[in-house]
Amino acid sequence: MTTDVQAPAPARASARPPAPDPADRRTRALTRAVVALCTAAITVEGFDLIVYGVAMPSMLADSHLGLDKTLAGTLGSLVYLGMLIGAIVCGPLADRLGRRRLVLASGVIFTLFTVGCAVAATPWQFGLFRLLAGIGMGGVMPSCIALAKEYAPRGRSALVATIVLAGVPVGGVLAALTAAAWGDSLGWRGLFGVGAALSTLVFVGVYALLPDSRPGAADAPAPRAVPSTASVGSPGPVGGPGSGGSLASGGPTAEAKNPSPARSVLSDGRARTTVLFVVANFAVLLAWYGLNTWLTQLMREMDYPLGSALQFTLVLNLGAVIGSFAIAAVADRIGPRLVTIGSAALSSVAVVGLSLGGNTVVILCLTALAGVGAHSSLTVLNDWVASTYPASIRATALGYVSGFGRAGAIVAPLLGGWILTASLGPTTVFYVFAGAAALSAAALLAIPGRRA
Repeated sequence: MTTDVQAPAPARASARPPAPDPADRRTRALTRAVVALCTAAITVEGFDLIVYGVAMPSMLADSHLGLDKTLAGTLGSLVYLGMLIGAIVCGPLADRLGRRRLVLASGVIFTLFTVGCAVAATPWQFGLFRLLAGIGMGGVMPSCIALAKEYAPRGRSALVATIVLAGVPVGGVLAALTAAAWGDSLGWRGLFGVGAALSTLVFVGVYALLPDSRPGAADAPAPRAVPSTASVGSPGPVGGPGSGGSLASGGPTAEAKNPSPARSVLSDGRARTTVLFVVANFAVLLAWYGLNTWLTQLMREMDYPLGSALQFTLVLNLGAVIGSFAIAAVADRIGPRLVTIGSAALSSVAVVGLSLGGNTVVILCLTALAGVGAHSSLTVLNDWVASTYPASIRATALGYVSGFGRAGAIVAPLLGGWILTASLGPTTVFYVFAGAAALSAAALLAIPGRRA
C-alpha cells in the first residue's frame, strides 16, 4: 500500500520590503544633528568675525572712539591673531581632551569677549577684547571640522566640510543684513551685541545636544604590553621579549613609533605638504578676510553710497554660500586637488575685475564670483587637509594649517589700512588681494599628488 507524501508548499515570497533598520535611522539623525550644531557654531563665529567689516564705517565715524584707517586695520587684525593662537593651542588639545569640550570652552570664551567688544570705551579695550575673542574662535573651527568629518557619511566628506564652513559666510550674510536693516538704530555697539546674543543661544544648544567623537573614530594608539616578571631582564633578541629597546618595554623605540601629534604632522614625509598647505591657507585667508574686512569701506572709497557698499559684502558672502555647495559636489566626484586650485584662480581673476569698477550689476556678479572662489578654495582645502592626515593627528593638522595660515588673515586688515592711509587707493588693495589668491593656487599646485 502506497502513501502519498505531500510536499511542503513553497514559502510565499513576502511582498513587503524589509523594515528599515532603526540603528541606521538613529545614525543618520545623529549625523544631521552633529553637522547642524557644528554649522551653527561656525555661523555665529562668522557673524562675530565679519560684523567688524560692516560696522567699520560707523566706527570710523564715531568721534568718541577716535579711529583712523590705520588703527582700524590694526584692530581688525587682532581677532585673527587670536584665532592663530587659539587654533594652534586648541587643535592638539582637541585630539587629547575631546572635540566637544574644546568647542564648548572656546565658544564661551569668544561669546564673553564679544560682549566686551560691545561695551569697550577705548580702542585699546576693544582691541584687547577682540584678541581674546579670537582665541576662542580659533579653537571652535578645527574642532568642529574634525568632529563633523568623523560623522560624515562615506564619500560625502567634502560636502560636510562645505556645509560646516558655509557657516562663516552665512554669518557674514546675517551681519550684513542686520547692518542694512538696523545698523542706524543699533550702531556699531548694537551690532556686536547681536552677535553675542546669537552666540549665547547657539552654545546653549551645543551644550545640550552635541556628542563627542565617535568611538574608534580616531586611530587607536599602539597597545603597550605590560612585561611579565619572567621576561623582565631576561636575555632575548633585540626587539624581542625582555629587550630594553622593545615596544613592550616602552623604551625609545616606542617613542619613535608613537611621536606626538605636533611632531607627526612634520614627520614621515609630511613636512613639505604641511608647509605648502600653510602657505596656501595663508594666501587664501588673506584674500577672503581682506575682502570681508575692507570691501564695504573700499566701495565707499569708490564713491558708492553706504547702502550699496553693504550690498557688496552681502553678495560676497551669499555667493560664497551658494557657490561653495556646487563646488563641493564637484570635489566629491573628482577629488579636492583640481577644485581647490581652480577656485583660488577664479577668485584672483574676479578680484582683478573688481578693481576696474564700472557697472554695478557687473561688479556685483564679480563680487559673487570672488566669494565663490575664495571661500570654496578655503573649504575644500580644509577637506583636503583632513583627508590627507590620519585621524589621530587630524585636528592637530587642521589646527596647524588653519593656525599658521591664519597669519594671512592677520595681515589682510593691516595691509588694507596701510595702503589706504598711504593714499594708494582701493585699486591697489584689490590687486594685493588678487595676488594673494594667485599665490594660493600656485602653492596648491606644488603639493605632491599623493596622501601625506
